[in-house]
Amino acid sequence: MGQWPAGYVGSITIRNDSAAAVDGWRVEFDLPGTRVTSSYSGVFARSGEHYTVTNETWNAQLPPGSSTTFGWVASGQGNPANCTLNGADCAGAPVDHTAPSRPGPLAFDISSGLTITWAPSTDDQGPVRYEVYESGEPRATVTGTRYVYSTGGTLPPRVYVFSVRAVDAAGNVSPWSFKSLGQIWRGDEIPAPPSAPRVDTPGAGLLRLSWTAPPAQSPFITAPVAGYEVLLDGVPVGQVGSTSITIPAPAPGSHTVGVRTLNAVDNYSAVVELSYP
Repeated sequence: MGQWPAGYVGSITIRNDSAAAVDGWRVEFDLPGTRVTSSYSGVFARSGEHYTVTNETWNAQLPPGSSTTFGWVASGQGNPANCTLNGADCAGAPVDHTAPSRPGPLAFDISSGLTITWAPSTDDQGPVRYEVYESGEPRATVTGTRYVYSTGGTLPPRVYVFSVRAVDAAGNVSPWSFKSLGQIWRGDEIPAPPSAPRVDTPGAGLLRLSWTAPPAQSPFITAPVAGYEVLLDGVPVGQVGSTSITIPAPAPGSHTVGVRTLNAVDNYSAVVELSYP
């Protein structure tokens, strides 16, 4: 870090020491009495002395064991304080590790174009935002439970596959809710199970289960993966849209931790289990 009387050059390195890939990151910190004048390798947003830095498109993905660094030029001598990474303390102790509930089901209003609505998601830490996709492509991020896709007349004739998921302030993601305009899935499709489940302990009193997603397929071939349900000793304890979940560690003793795939037509795969500890 370079430093001079009126400022310095600072940087933060994000390293993925978990067994699961990171898909997108968000770092927040305070810089008391200090202002960022330029930056690199991250998208900076400022509110008073509080800064939020999110990934660029090219450094959003962090496979296990990889890292990325962003930095800034500061006017002032304040060092980062109250740092969090995806809602967790930068030192590694999770602050918010609970994903929002799955939104939906989705509903279509085609009386004038196409408007999509859904039942709201809930989250233990407060408001969420919703990511809206069409046929695998991002369309919008909204804070309400409504998205106007088209205000015109009849849409061009093809199959449209819409999906919506909730994202909380810490970056935790819910399972997707899907609905197609045009018949595409039978409704009895059973998804492939996840693979390679593994556990680690990210902090005192916590247990993290990670796994590998089944091979991706086109939503026009089969009902896509919506998310995953995690079970402890055969009892569901949470659903997520990512490939890992952090839960309170169970009482001492032998336990079974499992995960199964949930798909767009609300069917589950077989459960993949492992013993813990």
